[in-house]
Amino acid sequence: MPRKAALKRLAGLAPQVEAHLAKIEQAPTSLSVPHWRKEVDNWLRHMEVLLPHVGARTAADWEVRIAEWRARLGT
Repeated sequence: MPRKAALKRLAGLAPQVEAHLAKIEQAPTSLSVPHWRKEVDNWLRHMEVLLPHVGARTAADWEVRIAEWRARLGT
């Protein structure tokens, strides 16, 4: 996968991850929480697959962000 395409995909998924984490934090008792958690987890796994395509320095930056999101998700 070209670096540019991987970066575009990472940048596209980041707002979705943030939005779903915000929903979980705002409504932790919602019946939708398991669905949101699963979506976020899937997106994070997809992002991790993209990391080898963006270069070492950029991947390191994204790894930090992904780790922070995983901490917020509780995984």
